[in-house]
Amino acid sequence: MEKTIQISGLSKSYDGKKVIENLSFSVAAGEVYGLLGANGAGKTTLIKLMCGLYDPTEGEILLNGKPVNSYNRDEYFTLFGAVFQDIALLAVTIAENIAGADADNFDRERVYDCLKKAGLYDKVMSLPEKENTRLVKSVFENATELSGGQTQKLALARALYKDAPILLLDEPTAALDPIAEQEMYLKYADFTKGKSSVFISHRLASTRFCDRIIMIENGTLTETGTHAQLMAQGGKYAELFELQSSYYNDKGGADK
Repeated sequence: MEKTIQISGLSKSYDGKKVIENLSFSVAAGEVYGLLGANGAGKTTLIKLMCGLYDPTEGEILLNGKPVNSYNRDEYFTLFGAVFQDIALLAVTIAENIAGADADNFDRERVYDCLKKAGLYDKVMSLPEKENTRLVKSVFENATELSGGQTQKLALARALYKDAPILLLDEPTAALDPIAEQEMYLKYADFTKGKSSVFISHRLASTRFCDRIIMIENGTLTETGTHAQLMAQGGKYAELFELQSSYYNDKGGADK
C-alpha cells in the first residue's frame, strides 16, 4: 500500500525554544524530496519527527490521513528505512550489519544487491573475507575499519535491505568525495523506485532530480517547489545554487 505523509502545523520545542515552527507540507507516495537548510535550521529534528523518534510539541503528522500516534509504534517504525549522521556499526560481519540478522537468517543475494546500489560492492568483494568480514576493531583484532564514506554506504545498504516504503536520509553523502556522491545520485532513482524519499543535503547539485525541494530556515518553511521553479523565483535557493555551482566550473571557485 502506498504511503502519503502529511505534516500539519508542526512545531517542536526544546527547553522552551522552538526548533521547528508551524511547518505544513505533504510527502506524496513514490516521490523524492530534498530537504535543504543551513546548520541548525531544524532538518534533522524534522526527519526524526517524521519517523516517530520524537513527538511534536504542536501540530500533527498524518499517514494516509490517519494521525501517526494512533498507529502501533513498532509497526510505524517498520515503514521507514533511515540513515542518520550518527551511524552505529555492530561487532558482526558486514553482511550481518546490513541484514540485521545472523548468517543463517538473511538473503545473501539481497545483501549483494544492496551493496551494489549503495556503491560498496567492489570494496567489500576486494576484502579477503568479502561480506563475511567482521567490523569493529576494538572487539575483533582481525576486523576491518571502514572509512567515513564507506560507513555511510554501509548504512545506506542497511536501509535498502529493510525495503521500507519510506526512505529518510540525513546527509547520506556528507563523507563522500564529489565523484562518489555523483555516482550515488545517479543510482538514486533506481533504489528509490516505488518509494517515498526525503533526504537532507547541503549540496544543491543533488536536488536537480528531486520531485520537490523544501527549504527551511530557523525551523520555518521558506521555499518549496521543483528545481526549475525555485531557480525561476530567484530567491535564496537560486542564490545558493549559483554560489555552489561556481566551485565546479572552469571560471570560479575551486578551479581557479
